[in-house]
Amino acid sequence: MADHIWDQPPRLTTAPIFDDQVYLAEALGLPAHQTEDDLDAELVVLARDAGIQDPYRFMPSPATVSRAMSTMTLDSDQTSSRSMHSQETQSTGFTSAPSRTSRDHVYSTDHVSAKRMPPVLVQASQLADNCQQPIERAEPAARPSLSSGTATSSSVTSKASSSQHEHTRKKRGSALFSLLRKEARYFATTGLHSRNVTTHAHSCPSALHRKAPAKSMSADELGLLAGVDTKASAVSLDAPSPPHEGPQISKTSSSESSMTARHVDQEPTSTDSALALEAFKTFRVQQKEQWDRVSTFESIQRKALAAHYRCELERLQVNYEARKKERMKQHLDDVDRLEERQVLAEHDLLETQAQETQNVATALKYIEAYCLGTNTSQEQTHTVTEDDFKKLHHQKMLQQGLPRKHTSAINVLRARQEVDFKRRLETQEAELRQLDLDLKKEESAKEAEYKKDVEHLESLIEARRRRLQQRWELRFEMWRLDWQNQHKMTIVHKLEHEEWPQRAREGDEGEDDVSAIPDASALAQFAKVAA
Repeated sequence: MADHIWDQPPRLTTAPIFDDQVYLAEALGLPAHQTEDDLDAELVVLARDAGIQDPYRFMPSPATVSRAMSTMTLDSDQTSSRSMHSQETQSTGFTSAPSRTSRDHVYSTDHVSAKRMPPVLVQASQLADNCQQPIERAEPAARPSLSSGTATSSSVTSKASSSQHEHTRKKRGSALFSLLRKEARYFATTGLHSRNVTTHAHSCPSALHRKAPAKSMSADELGLLAGVDTKASAVSLDAPSPPHEGPQISKTSSSESSMTARHVDQEPTSTDSALALEAFKTFRVQQKEQWDRVSTFESIQRKALAAHYRCELERLQVNYEARKKERMKQHLDDVDRLEERQVLAEHDLLETQAQETQNVATALKYIEAYCLGTNTSQEQTHTVTEDDFKKLHHQKMLQQGLPRKHTSAINVLRARQEVDFKRRLETQEAELRQLDLDLKKEESAKEAEYKKDVEHLESLIEARRRRLQQRWELRFEMWRLDWQNQHKMTIVHKLEHEEWPQRAREGDEGEDDVSAIPDASALAQFAKVAA
């Protein structure tokens, strides 16, 4: 038995199957020092930078939230995030300096006047300047018929009226045209270059488009911006014109109305085409690849767990067979020793009976000689009484009854030995039955433990999938917000995720095939033990 036990494979535990580090390394491909909390924190920072104020509605909030306002950490709350991106607050709007990440640090020359003006008015003027700056910079190119003298006088007048904002407007114009160039490169890669440039050229920069209404543009200005891409006509310019503007605005409104009438029926197509973007397709492909990796790892977990408990059942069976074999050997030895003791007991009884027979015969011989006077060695005569003859008769009867007495004693001994033997066999059978019951009990306990571990594994898989789904929900929301900011349109329907791969049904060979576990996996040890 000892040799058989040493031949058994080493015993494993289920700890590697439920280990988070194995999941992070093999399913998510993360380095050893990174966790899912780090991924969530990084994604939250990106979401806040993208304009999502409450990213934690898509995923669980962190256990601890840093309240430090001086530096921005991965777990900083929404108040800290907003304060990092805002120039002023209501309480310190006239005293605090621009923050490090504020876009208004270019207004260094007007910092004193900015302190005296309410923050809302400052932002409104900035929005108006941002929307008008491309037109003012592009107007000389659109009107080549102007004389050089007129252009010179206009330039001098413009410099005299905006001497305080010259540097500022230069920064704004270059920033806007850089955004236009970036958008042109983006739509060239996605295959929709011709549908969205007009809308982006009409609007203010995407970072400020929520804070001020869009401003109408003249026909010349539209022609200038249309030069970025000759096919940019997918989205209508339907922003309302302010009532205080002059005839030029009215002309622009009429041109915008005609463009809206031509393209209003194309809005659903443009919205639906967002899902056909190459970027979104790549997004879905990345999600499907991660789904496949995670699903493959989950299948490996199930196979490893099933292999582990098959090995446990085999171990129980091997131990049962070894114990049963050892116990049966003990039973045979016990029976042999019992039979040996019974034989010795019968032999001793026969010797005792033989000695008794001899003693009775000797006594009878002496009594006969005394009573009958056959003993010639006696010199003195004696008188034989009636009692002496009774003793002689009794001794003869005793001698005659000895064989029957001895036979009865032997029969009693053998009967008692037979009863002892039967009891010993019954005890041995009860011990073997107890071994069977112990095996069934251990197998039932292992089965219950296996079901419990399977439920634990499925709940763990469900929780991990839900956390992955939440991260992808936030990524989809970031993509949706970015697309809506670029195209000035709203995607009303839900962005569908990729479906999880179908799991193999119970009883299929694929579910129990441990050979599918790769050797590089940390769970390959279960396949090696089960092999």
